[in-house]
Amino acid sequence: MKRDPNPPSSAAEPEPSARARLDRCQAELVRLRRRVEAAEGANRRMAAEHAELDERLSVLTRLWVAATALHEAADEASALRALEEVMINLAGTEEFGVFEVEGGALVPVHACGVVDGRFRRHAPAGVVARVLESGDAWRAESPHPDAPGEPAACIPLRIGARVAGVVVVWGFLPQKLAFEPFDVELFALLANRAAPALRASRLLEAAA
Repeated sequence: MKRDPNPPSSAAEPEPSARARLDRCQAELVRLRRRVEAAEGANRRMAAEHAELDERLSVLTRLWVAATALHEAADEASALRALEEVMINLAGTEEFGVFEVEGGALVPVHACGVVDGRFRRHAPAGVVARVLESGDAWRAESPHPDAPGEPAACIPLRIGARVAGVVVVWGFLPQKLAFEPFDVELFALLANRAAPALRASRLLEAAA
């Protein structure tokens, strides 16, 4: 019997080649999964950055609205109305008083939602006295302090380096559950812009 010069390969011979192809496929699958995970991570970072930019734009827009409202007041009454709208609509307050410093005492200028004796001429004390001394805005840990009648926030009204008055906030709207970074920026804007706006509006009114 003649032997076949090209005998058929045994069934076991292709196994190394098939295993190598399987290993390559698995390695490629791992690489593809890593690329997909990296792409998903990049998308999440971009979405977070986009949301942060949107929030920052919203903050800047609201601050611009507040500054414009104060700047465009033509008399003291309209300046105080503008300040009230900012406090209610942007800061979320419902109970506050505006005071000027005169001879070491706080002189009431404008109030919103205050129905008791807190809105009167009196000597500054406690948190308000500290704000007058430091010139820095203050806020409680929560917009709704446990002690009734105690300030929840106090904003100095500066003209240059001098504190010419304060806005004392006793109550915020119920839906305001916590202070946000925007509140810090808004209080800083009011501290620097509100008093000059009131002063300028008085000068405009006197010159009319």
